[in-house]
Amino acid sequence: MSDPGREVIEGSAHMKRFSFVPVFIGVLFLAASFCSARVIAGARLAQQGGGVEIQALSPNSSEQGGTGFVLSVVGKNFTSASTVLWNGSSLPTKFVSSMLITAQITSSELAKAGPDVVTVSDPEGGTSNGLKFEVPCVTAAPAPASAQTRAQVGAYYFDGWSGPLTNFHFDGLPFGAYQGRQPISGWQDKNVCAVERQLAWAHNFGVDFFVFDWYWKAELHESSDNLNSALEITHGLADRHGMQYAILYVDGPPFDVSAADWPSAVSEWVGYMKDPAYMRVNGKPVFFVINVGEMYQIFGSDSGVRKALEQFREAAREQGLRGVYIVGGFGIPDGTVGQKTLTQGFEIAKADGYDATAFYNYPFAPRAINGELPFSTLVEAGYWTWNQAKDFGALPFIPTAMAGWDPRPWDEVEPNTGDLMWYSRTPTEVANFVQDAIQWANANSQVRPEAAPAPPLVLIEAWNEFGEGSHMLPTVGDGFSYGDAIAQMLLKKPE
Repeated sequence: MSDPGREVIEGSAHMKRFSFVPVFIGVLFLAASFCSARVIAGARLAQQGGGVEIQALSPNSSEQGGTGFVLSVVGKNFTSASTVLWNGSSLPTKFVSSMLITAQITSSELAKAGPDVVTVSDPEGGTSNGLKFEVPCVTAAPAPASAQTRAQVGAYYFDGWSGPLTNFHFDGLPFGAYQGRQPISGWQDKNVCAVERQLAWAHNFGVDFFVFDWYWKAELHESSDNLNSALEITHGLADRHGMQYAILYVDGPPFDVSAADWPSAVSEWVGYMKDPAYMRVNGKPVFFVINVGEMYQIFGSDSGVRKALEQFREAAREQGLRGVYIVGGFGIPDGTVGQKTLTQGFEIAKADGYDATAFYNYPFAPRAINGELPFSTLVEAGYWTWNQAKDFGALPFIPTAMAGWDPRPWDEVEPNTGDLMWYSRTPTEVANFVQDAIQWANANSQVRPEAAPAPPLVLIEAWNEFGEGSHMLPTVGDGFSYGDAIAQMLLKKPE
């Protein structure tokens, strides 16, 4: 039977948009840089004619000899007569809208090194400008921050960008007012090259591991995309460019793993954990659960959750691992900064057998307004959550620094008041916030999962939540500025 007293932590800090039901998840400055070999595929070439125009390609790069795929061409004034040209040769083209056409790329187009040039021809609109498509895949060479030892830095990775550009995750982005959030690696991350480039960039920014959002039986609920695509690609790579990875189980309808399905999910998770590149804490693979309250609802009691988690650990030990280090999270009640404690969530995590706690995010923890708040307000909320863990938590804790919050592309409002709120941000502010998390962890060594001399663990939300404006990956609008600011901070000697 459900415990009504635990329902306060059932939701997380915001609703991530899905097409079926809400899931509670809490997902051009090119100056001197720490990252090298930065090829911005899709940079505009000289306009050849009027009328039709190309603004973006997705994907915009591929490994040489790669398999074929559907190329999405974003632009203006396309018609049903528009044709995609690859180095001047016509490709079979599908008209989707005046802003989107697609073309089938075969392996023969990828057999030779490029770069190749994509244009669009239209009987009325003439020939468009050209955008480069990079073959082979160019990844950044290691940079100084990839060897930083100041902290063990993880970044959450929302794996919702593998579907067609008509998928609702892209609402307000390629075809709206926020086209500047386009990743330099392309809107979609469904191919090997896009993922490899992000891994290399992240490590050069000083990030040590991605924490991939993971969804149970996602294909049953999201048939148009694979919500675990980037995780699967990363797992299959021979070269992760120095990066490690971990899994965040996003529990919540319709992605709950039932008690009957728990052994199957555990088997899949342990399969990832046998990878030497899987992130470890205290010698054990680390695994994150987004909502301890939802786990309680699934298994019905503290003892039920404890039994499930111990089954997980035992399954890992049977595969030669030392167990699993399980980190539980829960939602921050909206508008509660300074008004109440988070004791209940921490108590549940302790009672249910978790090893540590961490939060995904907390954008609505401050009092809601309709409009923009200064980034300092988000920083204050972060400090509040960290100190709540120090003062009222009974387990080790990993602090999360948010990289921002601006969900206007998705019109994601505060669920209680209906306010659309966001925060201003700059690269320096985000880097300083990550630094604050590191300094806080060092100052509160009693709550660190790993004692010194191991560097402190900190998390960033997020690497690529660009629908919600919480991202640090290189984009067309911001270039490498956010990652570079974090890299510069990590390379400074602590004061």
